[in-house]
Amino acid sequence: MNNTINTRKCLMLIMALAVGVAAPLSSFATPVVTLSGSLPSPQPVGAVVTWTATATDTDPGTIMYAFNVGPQGGTLALVRDFSPTNSFPSYPALQEGTYQVQVTARNNSTGKTGTAIQTIVAEAIASPTNPVALSNTANPLVVLFSSLPCASGESMLVAFKNASQTTSQLTPSKPCNGKSMNFYVAGMLASTKYTLTGVFLLAGKVVGYTPSVVYTTGAIPSTVALPATTIISPAPTVAASEPLLLHSYLFGARPYVQATTDLSGNFVWYYEPYDGEGGYLTRAQIGGYFWFIGNPNPNPYLQPLREFDVAGNTVLETNTGRISEQLVAAGQPPLTDVDHELRTMGDGNILMIGSTDSTLGTGIQGGADIIYNLLVVLNPSMQLQWIWNSVTCGNCATQLPPSRAAILGETCSNGQGGCPPLTPPNTIANDWLHGNSAELAPDGSILMSLRHQDWLLKIDYNYGAGTGNILWRMGLGGDFTVIADAGDTYPWFSHQHDAEWDYRGPYLSVFDNGNTRIAANPGEFSRGQLLDIDQTAMTARIVDNLNIGQNCAALGSAQMLVNQNGAVTGLHYECGTINFTSSQSQSFYPTGVLNMSSASAAYRSAQMHDMYSPYVGLN
Repeated sequence: MNNTINTRKCLMLIMALAVGVAAPLSSFATPVVTLSGSLPSPQPVGAVVTWTATATDTDPGTIMYAFNVGPQGGTLALVRDFSPTNSFPSYPALQEGTYQVQVTARNNSTGKTGTAIQTIVAEAIASPTNPVALSNTANPLVVLFSSLPCASGESMLVAFKNASQTTSQLTPSKPCNGKSMNFYVAGMLASTKYTLTGVFLLAGKVVGYTPSVVYTTGAIPSTVALPATTIISPAPTVAASEPLLLHSYLFGARPYVQATTDLSGNFVWYYEPYDGEGGYLTRAQIGGYFWFIGNPNPNPYLQPLREFDVAGNTVLETNTGRISEQLVAAGQPPLTDVDHELRTMGDGNILMIGSTDSTLGTGIQGGADIIYNLLVVLNPSMQLQWIWNSVTCGNCATQLPPSRAAILGETCSNGQGGCPPLTPPNTIANDWLHGNSAELAPDGSILMSLRHQDWLLKIDYNYGAGTGNILWRMGLGGDFTVIADAGDTYPWFSHQHDAEWDYRGPYLSVFDNGNTRIAANPGEFSRGQLLDIDQTAMTARIVDNLNIGQNCAALGSAQMLVNQNGAVTGLHYECGTINFTSSQSQSFYPTGVLNMSSASAAYRSAQMHDMYSPYVGLN
């Protein structure tokens, strides 16, 4: 125990030094930094320029770099927070203009900073002689559509389809502002011809079109290792309102490829990180944006947490080490990693689950090193906004006592899959909670899934003004009474994944991996559950208890399928792993079941209307 405490104090001292509190800043030199781009100015709209900083400092210490970008004369917005990596592919400008890129170099031992700024001009692609133009991107399944400016007060989107489609897919619309209009078009089959047309809207009604253009997508490179897919049972006709499946694949021949298929298993999109970083996609966001968690790393500054767009461009990025700096400054422990959840919430803030480990008191769980969770909320600029600590929250000692060990006695060792790094010198720890999903609920609370407690928690967030108290616990031994069919001897979920509210309430979907139930009843299978929750009577009525037909020991997702009119059409569940070699995405409709198998485990899957319109409720 003393070694763990001393190590934690050392880590907190390191983080304190990182934010420059070790000595007066006036006693140290200022780093000198220069910045250069991989391409000269000007460049066409959409060009990706990699910016590289070079810093020198007479004081010892690691130099960290943060990048901000914005229009000249306007506010520069953070695109990547402090990390030891000195180069960054800046998010490309999607309208013509003059832009500034700023790097801040910080000595992580002294806290002193230096800055450098470069300017680059983005030029419009469309012109009077070429009113609609197409530009390839790094992804052969994604193209940049550019057109001349549209009339003030109108908005514009792009409609696209191939010869076999009767209904066009649509990009999100953008307001017309006197500059050229540029859209990433994604969700297309490889080596297929598509017709693309800009659509002008006024007050939601179509008022005109651009000339149509034809684009033939490229082949998926052989270097992109995508798993084979098999349709076990085809999608019923009603599934056409949500025709895409987003997969966060794991453990493939070249692991960590994120991809989208149509409901026949054909790939229409994929993502590979610009830096080759291993990791997994956590959530799709409205507008064609996605969150990605990089692999855990003993150096927390090297675990990236990034948002990217359909073209694979990084929009926003931070890292576990930078978050830990802010946590330590707020009196919290540093994290060993961020895992399982990273998403934008309906209030605009960013929610994630972090892990750390410590002994939690004499004799608790035999005095073992214990992994526990923090919920971390960042503002849209990736700065700390709100914290929930599963050990120190107001009523956690009674509502989530650390003496209640993991239900099946799970432990983690360093390097074990699905586990965070451990605080040195610890090599094994009790995996007490294993928080694996968190969501902003319709009433402003946070719903959190604790896999190893077989519980869901309602936490008082109140849009950032909450106490952090646990308001209730749902599951076996919790605060709710379950109402189920008389023949169901174990109705509660266990070792569950991806608990999600219907944004209108009162329904809650959850993937019941069922580890605890199956351990007591060998031969049973995982289930997809839909529960009707009454928070006044404190009852959970099981509406659907769908047999997945597989023992899915880990991973998985749950989703209510909602069409464009807001009606629930079905339920989607992901069996994330079958013996860690394959996964199954199943969507249950009144008229049939879509069942697609992939030759790779998958962290999550999500059924989507298109690449820009996932059903995410309030996030």
